[in-house]
Amino acid sequence: MGFTYITISRNSHKKPLFMLKNYLIIAWRNLLRNRTLSIINLFGLSVSVAFCLLLFYHIRWEESFDTFHQKKDRLFRCEMTSFGESSIPKKSSGLFAMLTRDADTKNELDFPLVAGPDLQRNFPEMAGFTRFKDQGEELVQVGKNVYKEKEIVVTDGNFFNRFSFPLLKGDARTALAEPGNVVLSASMAKKYFGDADAMGQTIRLVNDSGRLFRVTGVAADAPANSSLQYSLVFPIESDADYKESLNDGFNRMNDELVVELKPGVDRAGFEQKMNGWVKTYMKPYMDTVWNKGVSASVRDSYGWHLRPLADCHYNVSASWGHYTDAKAIYQLFCIVVIIVLLASLNYVLITVSNAAARSQEVGVRKVMGAGRRSIILQSWMETQLTAGIAVGIGLLLSWAGLPLLRSVIGSGVAASDLSWMEVAGAALVLAVALGVLAGYYPALLISRLKPISIIKSFSSLRINPRFSRVLVVIQFTCCIVLMTAAFVIDRQMSFIANKDLGFDKDQVLMIHNPTYDRGFTARAQQRLYDFARTQPSVLAWTSMGGSLTGKQSNNGFMLNGKQQWYRQINVDYGYFDFLKMKFAAGRSFSPAFPADTAKAVRACVVNETLFRLLGKDAKLGVFNKDIHATIIGVVKDYNFASLTKKIEPEQHRLIVGYGSEFMFKVKAGQMTPMIAAFESEWKKATNNYPFTYSFLDASIAQMYEADMRWQRAMRAASFFAIVIACMGLFGLSAITAVNRTKEIGIRKILGASVRDLVTTLASGFVTMVGLSILIAVPLAWWVMNKWLEDFAYRIVISWWMFVVVGVTAVLIALATVSYQVLRAARANPVDSLRSE
Repeated sequence: MGFTYITISRNSHKKPLFMLKNYLIIAWRNLLRNRTLSIINLFGLSVSVAFCLLLFYHIRWEESFDTFHQKKDRLFRCEMTSFGESSIPKKSSGLFAMLTRDADTKNELDFPLVAGPDLQRNFPEMAGFTRFKDQGEELVQVGKNVYKEKEIVVTDGNFFNRFSFPLLKGDARTALAEPGNVVLSASMAKKYFGDADAMGQTIRLVNDSGRLFRVTGVAADAPANSSLQYSLVFPIESDADYKESLNDGFNRMNDELVVELKPGVDRAGFEQKMNGWVKTYMKPYMDTVWNKGVSASVRDSYGWHLRPLADCHYNVSASWGHYTDAKAIYQLFCIVVIIVLLASLNYVLITVSNAAARSQEVGVRKVMGAGRRSIILQSWMETQLTAGIAVGIGLLLSWAGLPLLRSVIGSGVAASDLSWMEVAGAALVLAVALGVLAGYYPALLISRLKPISIIKSFSSLRINPRFSRVLVVIQFTCCIVLMTAAFVIDRQMSFIANKDLGFDKDQVLMIHNPTYDRGFTARAQQRLYDFARTQPSVLAWTSMGGSLTGKQSNNGFMLNGKQQWYRQINVDYGYFDFLKMKFAAGRSFSPAFPADTAKAVRACVVNETLFRLLGKDAKLGVFNKDIHATIIGVVKDYNFASLTKKIEPEQHRLIVGYGSEFMFKVKAGQMTPMIAAFESEWKKATNNYPFTYSFLDASIAQMYEADMRWQRAMRAASFFAIVIACMGLFGLSAITAVNRTKEIGIRKILGASVRDLVTTLASGFVTMVGLSILIAVPLAWWVMNKWLEDFAYRIVISWWMFVVVGVTAVLIALATVSYQVLRAARANPVDSLRSE
């Protein structure tokens, strides 16, 4: 055993800087002397620091959304109660429900054009309003080139004055003053016109072929942390339906509304005053237009609400540009806390195990005059130095891990988005917190050593590992919970991937229709159908309106005095046969039945859920007054939406000659050449319009992207947790070997075999892991059942899952302690007894 000697001056207590320097020197020497233990400690602490910093980066990134607007404290998004639900937020029973507040409240965001001006006239507290809507995807023609663009915004002329989106060229006050104006983002201006000046140039929307739009402004690209994104911005008056929408009032609600309050106006007071006005303002619509479609409960709870602009991205309401899942952040926070706790406990175990080897060093230092305070300070300095180095390594790991953060949880944060002052502050706080958390108990334990008994016996101290055993139980309890969570998530995602959705999703190519022009669509559709007939690799074809990601019409109707809703999907002939859907009753649409296209008949195919909802009045071939259609068939329920939702009532209507998705069933192994063939045919049929496509199975898998990210995060967390916990267990096995050296020697002399000794030594560790399993099982069962509550279709957590995880944990623990156990069991008993 090596000793670290220092010269203690009688006046050294008057020189704190001198003593601090000595403490640092000794701490550094001890780190170098115990390289193996130092590497183990640094690994665990560095990984935990990297996890902490990555979470910090992600949280700060999400918090930064929409905070760059100069008027953010006075800008509020208008919301109104959903017509299909009560405005009282439903209490969630899931994890972190108390922390997420009204994040799950789904209010309506679409307002009529008249709402903004009417509010402005009645409330002098308002500084102004801005209406806008995202037009989705449009075809933009510049010269002879046609581009498919998204994030096309139609808005009021004050858009660039209301929000802090700077114009690089043009005047924010007049850029959108005329219906024929357009403002391009900087990237679009570069794309269309290169290095030439975009100002004064003209572009055309293919769907609005009669007009040219003149570029009157170039805006800086919207920041990545903006919920509002744009590529082209048009005046709201340029919408062909603008005047008609104004006249229709609340019969046409398509625009989102942001209001600006004057300085000093209290939001809560204004909202209360506004809702008093809303009751009178909305009464004519409630009494006449919506009389048959709004239930009494909705009338009573109906209201308008103002949500601060910077908080909107935390709310799940549809059609907002960015959504921050607060529950996911809290879940990630819990994982990081567990990782940090495991790393700190790991450090404690390793340090305590090493304390036995350093007992005589501490005894000599005490005999030479070192007080308990000095010993504590020295021990804490070693911990703080280790923590400081770990934070430095963790910083480097976190920078290197930023791409991993984006791929695992979908974070948009980049190194350039970080405030390094904040990062440095967070790193400093982490270093001090880890030093206190991990260094307190070892410092206290080492300072309590009695020098006389140590030096008199000239032996190493036997440390009672009772508290260490508690730490190991805590560590493995956390690990087993994480392992169970990862296992259950894997099983649930496997269940989703393999569940029969009620239709055939494989080998389906979907070609997207980029325009709403019915004439163009009919020609393109027929051209693709004719081409498909000539291709042996194409087995079937059809079309549908909307998309599989929920872009269908939702229609409401009153049934037995209650508000009900169904989703309407427009389909072409052969749709049900194409997807191999089965019918419970009736038939599908067919050209053999001319009545299927008759407006008076309004033929439709409903799913089983809607048919059951309609009750006894639902009969095949009979006009149903509730849904205003004649049911010709009942298709078995199928899942187009995420399995987190139950199957909704659905009505299918025939639409001939139009589709937003052209669908083709392709033979296995022929998809790549057929994509190229369809692209060539598309270019010929559309005069080089952009060709975009997707796959049906990939579109469905995309619905679970967030869950798949969570699955990857849990796998990574479980892996690192297990590695860190095993290091702690390794440390405890070292303590056990030191404490039971004499016992092992006596047992070997009395005839115990290596196998007997291994069984004796390992049984204690198996007992600790077994206790961890008993504690972790109910906790993991509760946590994962709460997580599964978000799925309408879910697995059942069975006993065998805990058996698999438990056995795995025991095997990992045995593998970890096997080195120390075998080493102690094979030691020469003569040497063991002589040293004791």
